[in-house]
Amino acid sequence: MEYNILDSVNLTDLSNFKSFTDRYFSKRYILNVDGIENNDIMLMFHSNRITLLSLAPSHFFFKNDNDYKINFNVGNIDRLTNTVKGKGKKGGQILIPKSVICKIEYSNGKNFDVPACMKGTLIEVNEELVKNPIFLKEEPDSNGFIAIMLSSIANSDSTKSELLDHEQYIKMLNSK
Repeated sequence: MEYNILDSVNLTDLSNFKSFTDRYFSKRYILNVDGIENNDIMLMFHSNRITLLSLAPSHFFFKNDNDYKINFNVGNIDRLTNTVKGKGKKGGQILIPKSVICKIEYSNGKNFDVPACMKGTLIEVNEELVKNPIFLKEEPDSNGFIAIMLSSIANSDSTKSELLDHEQYIKMLNSK
C-alpha cells in the first residue's frame, strides 16, 4: 500500500502553517534606530548564528506609497560585490552596528539608510531586491530580507538579549 503524504495535509487552508522564518528564526526588534521615529529594524536569529536583516513591520517605509529602489552601493562600498568562501565564510565584509547595508531611494529623491544594527560579517545581500524591490514591502520577513549576516556565538547571544523579542515589540507598539 502506498501512502501519499500530501493527502494528510489540507492544501486549501494553509493559514495554520508557519513560514520558514517563523519556524526557524527568533525575531528581535530595534525601535527608532539612530533616534529616527519608526525607523524600526527586525533581526531574525537562527540557532546557527545566521541573522537575517529586515525592516520591522512598524517601519515608516511601509506607510510610504512612493516608488522606490534598493541601492546596495553605499559610499565607497558596493555590498553586491561581497563574496565569502568556504565553510567558515571567510572574506565577508566586516560590519559594525552603524554599517550601512543599503539605501532605500524613493522616486521623489528622498532616501534612508538601513544599518546592520549588529557586529558581524556580511554573508550576502538579497540581490533579488534590486530586480524585485516589491518583496521588501510585501514579504519583509521572508523573500524581502535585506541581508544575511554571521556573528560569533557570544556576539549573537549578547545582541539578542539586548533587543526586544516579539511579545515585547507588540507591547511597545500598543503602548504608543
